[in-house]
Amino acid sequence: MGVRSSSAIREISGSGELEDILDTEGRGVVMEFWGTWCRPCRVLRPHLERLAGDHADRWRFVAVHVDKHPNLAETWSVMGTPTLIYLHDGEERHRTSGAVTPSMIEEALNSMS
Repeated sequence: MGVRSSSAIREISGSGELEDILDTEGRGVVMEFWGTWCRPCRVLRPHLERLAGDHADRWRFVAVHVDKHPNLAETWSVMGTPTLIYLHDGEERHRTSGAVTPSMIEEALNSMS
């Protein structure tokens, strides 16, 4: 499904790419673990794209497709989709799993900036 194409959110192509981003990114990182079959993921995506653009100065958004990268889902102990993991200064600071509202995401982003 084409809903994953976005310049504001980088689709991860492998574990090495994710490690490079986490090792070099100066901003906070929001990792979205998603699946094409996940209805809440499809509903959430336009909101994440907007938030990624609105917070680009402080946050980098990346997306990990759990079916293409089950090893990354396992490494990060992801048990369901969508899961959002917020990292700041290289450490996990917050995590949500399941449907969340844009205001909940906005609050999390602002509380860690």
